[in-house]
Amino acid sequence: MRANGWLAAALLGAALVLGGGGSPAPLPELILSLLAALAALAWLTLPGSRNDWQRVPKGAWWIAGLIVALPLVQLVPLPPFVWQALPGREVQREALALIDLDETWRPLALAPQRTLAALLSLLPPLLLLVMTACLPSAYRMRLVMVTLTVALVALLLGALQLTAGETSPVHLYDETRPVITGFQANRNSTADFLLVAMLAVPLLVRRLVARHMIPNRAVIVLCLAGGGLALFALGVVLTASRTGMALLPIPLAVSLWLLRDWLAWTRRHLLLALAAVAASAVLGLVLVRSNPTLMAVAERFDFTNELRPQLWRDAAFVARKYFPFGVGMGDFTPALIADEQLEAVRPFLPNRAHNDYLELLIEAGIAGIAVLGACSWIVLRAARQALRDPARIGEGLAWFAISGLAVFALHSMVDYPLRSMAMACLGAVCAGLLMAPRVAPDPGEVE
Repeated sequence: MRANGWLAAALLGAALVLGGGGSPAPLPELILSLLAALAALAWLTLPGSRNDWQRVPKGAWWIAGLIVALPLVQLVPLPPFVWQALPGREVQREALALIDLDETWRPLALAPQRTLAALLSLLPPLLLLVMTACLPSAYRMRLVMVTLTVALVALLLGALQLTAGETSPVHLYDETRPVITGFQANRNSTADFLLVAMLAVPLLVRRLVARHMIPNRAVIVLCLAGGGLALFALGVVLTASRTGMALLPIPLAVSLWLLRDWLAWTRRHLLLALAAVAASAVLGLVLVRSNPTLMAVAERFDFTNELRPQLWRDAAFVARKYFPFGVGMGDFTPALIADEQLEAVRPFLPNRAHNDYLELLIEAGIAGIAVLGACSWIVLRAARQALRDPARIGEGLAWFAISGLAVFALHSMVDYPLRSMAMACLGAVCAGLLMAPRVAPDPGEVE
């Protein structure tokens, strides 16, 4: 159990640092996948690992199995009369006929190599899911602290990215604009990461109080927690992610709930809080007008040249064309390019639908929606049990996981957070945190 806890923490840290580049940066993701394979091998061979596998709850196995089954089924070769009868395959059949391959067996996936890559990319997040789900609370809290630590380092790196020039090596990927990206390739993933890490602040403060490392006084607790929350909130704003800023109330509200024991909700305190919010709003407006960086953030809310509606319209057409079987996991781009409207064509390649639910419908059809529904039901059921019986995994960990998954689910309506391997791993950890181990751990194993 101790080795599993350290392996999970190390793999999560590696994922948050290496897994944010996406498909344009395959080398870090390849390294992460190899590290995940080594972690899985170590977990299988270490003494006592059989007990760890027995602790994994059935819900985690079901989620892992259903998700892996999608690309696997799409890679199964089909006889010509079957794949040619699938919706939207006329162009594929005609193209293959030009080289006399239209009568060969073909899988459901339009681009099998992309689907295979999508399948291989599932190893790190699904491994973290099952590893997290069998851990006791002491080791689960370690994963939260890893998230917080990497987020703080990402904020420091982001501060350098704001001030460094475009050619500075602190820009790890192609994003060279004056925004915080940290270890991620785009600001939206960074915003989601900081939103989830923000939830670790009240957990850390509660832990420090419980271990008598800081005095149990409201002023000290609220100042420490408020400073940490303000730091992460500022980081989210400086990513210039519009949806990230819109989702700020989620971690802030949950943090207030977790700090409720130190909050005195009297009328006087409420009036002071409202006055502080009003003063902060006025100060924010003044800063926006006088600070070029904040002015650039404010200009992000100009939707005049927003391309998402056109992209969603084209994506919806592709979804209808290949309904109900889809085009294969990871095959969105070639499917969209074939049917993209000429007036919507831009110099850059539309690599995502910017609506992950719509993209899942395109890639996996009804089966994808069914798997999403089943996995969501398993997670929601685990969340309900965790809130009804906080002693199972701890109230703080339950709210951390629920809020993190809520951020990903809501942001997926206008973007694709879980298509980043780093965010997929963090989301998998959140799902695993909600599931209690099947067998109670040995008291001697818990720190």
